Amino acid sequence: MKPRSKPFGKRDGKSSLSPSAVLGLLLAVFGGAAVLMAWKPWERTASFSSPNDASFTGAAPANPASASAHKMPAAIPPTNAAPATNDVITLMNDGNELMYRGDLDGAIQKYRAAMKINPEDEEIHFNLAFAFARQGRTNDAIQSYTEALRIFPDYAEAHNNLGNLLVGLRRHTEALEHFSAALKVNSESSATLNSLGRCLAELGKPKEAVAQFSEALRVNPDLLEARFNLATAYSTLGNYDEAIRQFEQVLKMEPRFVPAKQGIERAKAKQAAARQP
Repeated sequence: MKPRSKPFGKRDGKSSLSPSAVLGLLLAVFGGAAVLMAWKPWERTASFSSPNDASFTGAAPANPASASAHKMPAAIPPTNAAPATNDVITLMNDGNELMYRGDLDGAIQKYRAAMKINPEDEEIHFNLAFAFARQGRTNDAIQSYTEALRIFPDYAEAHNNLGNLLVGLRRHTEALEHFSAALKVNSESSATLNSLGRCLAELGKPKEAVAQFSEALRVNPDLLEARFNLATAYSTLGNYDEAIRQFEQVLKMEPRFVPAKQGIERAKAKQAAARQP
């Protein structure tokens, strides 16, 4: 099995974005916020580590919006490995740097060059897929995530991201399979639990969605997306008191989040209408 690169961002199911950075990622629709696992900074060396290593499982936030939210790893110095290995390391580091700068075309070019050297490396396909997704090239992203999973079937982050893309295409049954596969690898991923809840919500199963959003918040109480989704699910179920309480919690975390304010207004209006004879 190939060695795992050091994961990008926090890997314990907690987002490494501030609430302000997450703000632009949320949508004012039911279940409109999903957390993607971010691309991987390249820290590969000649040594190998187990895919079951504790550093492997977990979640990183969706769509890192700015370099300030993350610390860029230093470029990896050449190792005593074969020259081709050092070439891949250099190309991946260069691609990640370009990704931080917002140069997605440049990053894709570097990742593709690395893939030509080592086409059987799941991390390269993962980073390429993430860049494609950022560009809105969904089909290309799906193909690259699928290739990463062919190489490493227990790649939880790839399952999560692929599932979210499939939800966007309304291919919910396929998405559920990938979320389930991701949770078999890491049952404590708040990102994947939130993604699963979103999928269930879109399938018209708000009660089941509430269970997943609640579990995501048990793992990570600060996951803004899951709390907003939970509030909206409660509103859909007619539990307006709990919906309002959860929306208020969202506003405590991010006072500028307008959809939460609108959610409270809608919940109060529906609550008042329901109380009328």
